[in-house]
Amino acid sequence: MIVFVCAGNTCRSPMAEALAEARGLAADSAGTSVPASNHAAPLAVRALRDARGLALDAHTPKDVGTVDLEAAETVVAMDPGIAQQLRDAHDVAPERLVTWSIADPYGGRLADYRLCLEAIDTALQTLEE
Repeated sequence: MIVFVCAGNTCRSPMAEALAEARGLAADSAGTSVPASNHAAPLAVRALRDARGLALDAHTPKDVGTVDLEAAETVVAMDPGIAQQLRDAHDVAPERLVTWSIADPYGGRLADYRLCLEAIDTALQTLEE
């Protein structure tokens, strides 16, 4: 299983989880600073639906502390800052930690979410190789 981790678990990591699952990969997602929210960011939902026909409507953000990181074959940090938090606070072994540099679209325009989605899609190819 792959666990994708970003800050709020409302944009990047849930989009990565949905894209990975659409490729037949077992995936989960979480955040290091989850807001008091019970849904994905509306523009993340729209970008994923429009571009890939995938749904995030049922997604509920969850804290990384609630996910079994030890059971994950790979933990993907969506940016270097998240990777540092995972090493420091959650003792993720370096050999299982993959760090991407995917800009956080939160608070941006729909175009920002679409660019993020494409960057995630491209980065996913490296996990499949």
